[in-house]
Amino acid sequence: MNDPRLHSMAEKLAQGLLDYGPGLSRLLLRIMRRLAQGRPVAREEVSRLIAELGLAEDEAQRFLQKIAERDAEGQILGIMGLSLNDSTHRLHLGKVTLSAWCAEDTLFLPAMLGQTATIESRSPLSNQTIRLTVSPERVETVSPAGAVLSIVVVDPTEESMASVQAIWTTFCNHIHFFPSRAEADQWAAGKANIAVIDVEEGFEFGRQVWSRVLPYAEHETSRAA
Repeated sequence: MNDPRLHSMAEKLAQGLLDYGPGLSRLLLRIMRRLAQGRPVAREEVSRLIAELGLAEDEAQRFLQKIAERDAEGQILGIMGLSLNDSTHRLHLGKVTLSAWCAEDTLFLPAMLGQTATIESRSPLSNQTIRLTVSPERVETVSPAGAVLSIVVVDPTEESMASVQAIWTTFCNHIHFFPSRAEADQWAAGKANIAVIDVEEGFEFGRQVWSRVLPYAEHETSRAA
């Protein structure tokens, strides 16, 4: 990444707010991978996963309260970027289609899930569709070739990660794909603290942000093989 502000933000997230440790990282990944099957994760299944990992129920539920979308029955419908609820950022995983909270999420979720995803997202300005193929290891294809994404540059705090709504407000609402840098710059004009980066830089940014969790994702993939 060429923007030192993004490197600093990614390091602060990776080494603090998103450094969950082994147990909670595995819990996040196992819930994500169950959501990737295309169905909600029931309360009873969540409790079973917590017990399997040897985690304290209260601590694990407090962790999930901050990062999970739930329905009226308490089932998890989304967690830390991946969702069964609809959005403009769609991930196709074989026969299953899910959504992402923001454009950047689509670039790191394939590694978290251990699957290649076909992604469709729409520009908030022109509504033009951007299509990508992203594997756990790299960005495979991008169309249009000049597509970019916006990233909000902030000083992340505990408050900005305290709830799903706080995450959306601080980060997700400002992170989109655009078919060209010119269109992204037009959208960003007059907005504070917006960086425009290419898709490869976005992939690198995601790897850096989740650098403390991704090793557990690789272990989960090996475990499932």
